[in-house]
Amino acid sequence: MPLAQLTALTANINRDSKKAPKPFAIQDFCLFADQKRKDDQFPPEAAAIALELRRSGECPEALIGCWPAVLAAADQAVKMPTVRVLWSDDRAVAILAPVWEGKNIRGTVVVSAVVRGTVVLRDRDRPLLTYKVQVPERGHFAYVAAGELLLAGT
Repeated sequence: MPLAQLTALTANINRDSKKAPKPFAIQDFCLFADQKRKDDQFPPEAAAIALELRRSGECPEALIGCWPAVLAAADQAVKMPTVRVLWSDDRAVAILAPVWEGKNIRGTVVVSAVVRGTVVLRDRDRPLLTYKVQVPERGHFAYVAAGELLLAGT
């Protein structure tokens, strides 16, 4: 950290303020520090839905492993999406805060069992609406993936 601070100080002394108006930060020179990428964070819309599912006793078990990230993302005020949850009849697959990209669906995917292939998902609030999606094969029993794109099933 001291080396990064010295490097940032030197870079700011020699910086041309017209070419680079924003001063360098220490984090710009911490090459080996763990940095959180924006796409690694839990989406605030999905966090609000996860809290609502836990309150109603319907929270998928796989979310317990990332619950600190859910609580951290829940601090942000967001508008609840119109479609909150799509899930399979056995609740092994859930998509929180789904967004359609053509026929495909992007959202926070929560898988609580070994699932692969085409899965039929139902809208939680409108159970007569069903969607077929392809769940990619992963070697994990359960996983949570934010921003995952599931292709439309056939």
